[in-house]
Amino acid sequence: MSTSYSLRYPEEIKFGSGASANIAEVLPPEGPVLLVTGRSALSNGLAERFKKLLASHEIIDATGMSSPEPTLECVDAIIETGRAGNAKIVVAVGGGSCIDATKAAAAIIPESPAKTADFFNGERSVVKRGLFLAALPTTAGTGAEITSNAVLTESALKIKKSIRSPFMVPDTAIIDPELTISSPPGVTAASGMDAFTQALESFTSSNANSVTRPLAETSMVKIFANIAAATADGSDLNARTEMAEGSMLSAMSFSQSGLGAVHGLAHPIGSLLKLPHGKVCAILLPVVMKWNKTVCELEYARIADACGVSKGADGMIEAIRNLNAELGVPDELRSSGLDDKHFDFIIKNCRSRSMSGNPRPMSDDDVEELIASLIRPLV
Repeated sequence: MSTSYSLRYPEEIKFGSGASANIAEVLPPEGPVLLVTGRSALSNGLAERFKKLLASHEIIDATGMSSPEPTLECVDAIIETGRAGNAKIVVAVGGGSCIDATKAAAAIIPESPAKTADFFNGERSVVKRGLFLAALPTTAGTGAEITSNAVLTESALKIKKSIRSPFMVPDTAIIDPELTISSPPGVTAASGMDAFTQALESFTSSNANSVTRPLAETSMVKIFANIAAATADGSDLNARTEMAEGSMLSAMSFSQSGLGAVHGLAHPIGSLLKLPHGKVCAILLPVVMKWNKTVCELEYARIADACGVSKGADGMIEAIRNLNAELGVPDELRSSGLDDKHFDFIIKNCRSRSMSGNPRPMSDDDVEELIASLIRPLV
């Protein structure tokens, strides 16, 4: 059996409080800059702050154009704005959704008149680098600032999947914990649990190796110890810094190893119910862990030991349930609208790269039984 090591990260990663203040220094000196943010940046001041930081460049304003769980139409709008302004550089300031949408746009803008659907549907592939891209996350969650894929949604069919290419890794990632201070509690909890889930699934993935496991373990320790504090007090810079680093390490791990059934199931469920991806991951995580325990008990016990949790694998599963409750995450999806009529769609659309890395294979019947457990009345 052979192991494949394929390390693809941004050419430059800057980490630390205040690192974003020097954004202009890491960009090419010439060319209009397409500045993309999510909608919250318009109200929390980040959009105006980055316009000032980028004043040395001509700015093409795409602030507020990215949406949560970005659609193909959202990315197309960003592409059209960039093409109209003859953008040469792209800067993304936002959560994972914003960065994913911008990664896709930066790759596709030079390929005029191509649209996002051409790549989403597999008619075309990203085979060369697009525009220079700098990514600055405002959440500690997906790690999109250092990965090579963009998770997008086809609205009409409610299909959620990735455009993926090694040429989509941002050129520069600036991870400034201060940018996450404006992230509200619900977003902090959901994005943080997404990062924790990514690390845990990376640790137990069938493709995990001696490089990815230490990264994933360190990530889980940092996030498990700090997510409640960061959620309760967004101004806690120490907790925010630990969360930001945990998210980064999680992405460094799973971008090499892949994920598991939580992410395989979370994409179709989240797309159907219009729920935040991290929230769905948090709800699914202890359920999938219980399913995987027959083949992952030693790994879960090691995670428990690293996180200071007693009673091995069972203790770790219970600790995650308790953490979810502390963060306000429910333990079921019935109240969110999950119904038997959704089962066929979920089963059909969960067979992703993530699902293939799950340490214990799931049949269609297994998937149905697992998701049915999330809608049965609690007794």
